Amino acid sequence: MEYTFISRDTFNGIIENYITNLPESKQKKALINMDLLNEIKEVLLKPKDNTISNKNTRDWAKRKFKLEEITPNDYRVVVKTNNNPVLVIENMYEVLCRTHAEITQHAGQKQTWKSINEK
Repeated sequence: MEYTFISRDTFNGIIENYITNLPESKQKKALINMDLLNEIKEVLLKPKDNTISNKNTRDWAKRKFKLEEITPNDYRVVVKTNNNPVLVIENMYEVLCRTHAEITQHAGQKQTWKSINEK
């Protein structure tokens, strides 16, 4: 299903611009991609394994995230502060467009973000 909100190219350009304008030290963790999500999950599944990633990433993952078991041995990563599942960059465009389309009256950016946070 295709949603009209902004084009995927426009969205990708916004994301790329956002990340490249951050300090280099913050670029990797500003928005989580599938590779980083898998790294976080691995850290949380094996918290004593010091061979996974680097110390800063391991500490960050343990401090910010936790695992929620969906079915036996199948986990999703959630943010500790609000228990929301992590939305990876690869799925952001579809979620934003779907949420925008689901709002019956166009209420703007604030309503779109509010609806995403309620999911």
